[in-house]
Amino acid sequence: MALFQQPTRPNGLVHCEFKAGRMDWDGTKVTADKRKGKVLLYTSEEEQLTHFQWHDREKNEVVTDLIVINDAYFEKIEKVKDGRVYLLRFTSSDKKLFFWMQEPKDDRDVELMKKFNEAVGATIPEKKAGGSSAAPAVPGAGNDPALNAILQQFLQSQGQQGPRADPIPLQAVLTPETLQSLMSDEAAVAEMQSLVPESHKSSEGVREALGSPQLQQSLRALTQAVHSDQLPVLFASLGLDPAEIASAPPGTDAVEILCRAMEKKMGGGGSA
Repeated sequence: MALFQQPTRPNGLVHCEFKAGRMDWDGTKVTADKRKGKVLLYTSEEEQLTHFQWHDREKNEVVTDLIVINDAYFEKIEKVKDGRVYLLRFTSSDKKLFFWMQEPKDDRDVELMKKFNEAVGATIPEKKAGGSSAAPAVPGAGNDPALNAILQQFLQSQGQQGPRADPIPLQAVLTPETLQSLMSDEAAVAEMQSLVPESHKSSEGVREALGSPQLQQSLRALTQAVHSDQLPVLFASLGLDPAEIASAPPGTDAVEILCRAMEKKMGGGGSA
């Protein structure tokens, strides 16, 4: 039974955690998720990537898992006087996630938010004054008209988003067969030999690395980063042109955008 399960603990360094509920936005309205939840920020021991997670405390399972790269921060919605409502913003995108504190006391709220923000290391922009306007109703906001009004204000600024197709995992592109085919390219093998540890410098060592579970695990982690609003940050770290993101047709998969940008950088140009 879930009642007797031990809390899920990630393998890595936990920077911050606290009990909090969340609110879901489907593009037209916000609904309160009534489950007991927990926010967790940690750096994975294996991937060395920082994850933001929201856990269902009753089922002891991870519901939301985002990779953050110095671009996420919490801010309190000050206009909600009777509730402890916080907004998770991202400097790399317009993504916004709503949470409300479920910790029994509020005396550590400021400390927890500061700890979270400092651990992520995002550059928090200056606040800008904004006006309020009518927007779709917010079911689940209870009897708090202030919460309803402020959430409506945020939703009004979001606009509408069309349905998105399931993301393409990198493992579907870089299959074991595709990776092993690189062994027939002497230039590719030579370049990979310069990147692998000393113990894998031989051709056989490179072949072993290409088929290793560790590489597949890294591809899964990179897939999460590509599809978690971190594409501009990833482009910057790889020296790719961020204009490729803005110029991509709506609905284009992030992996396709990444591949095309890398193709252009390497001189491939052309069309697929």
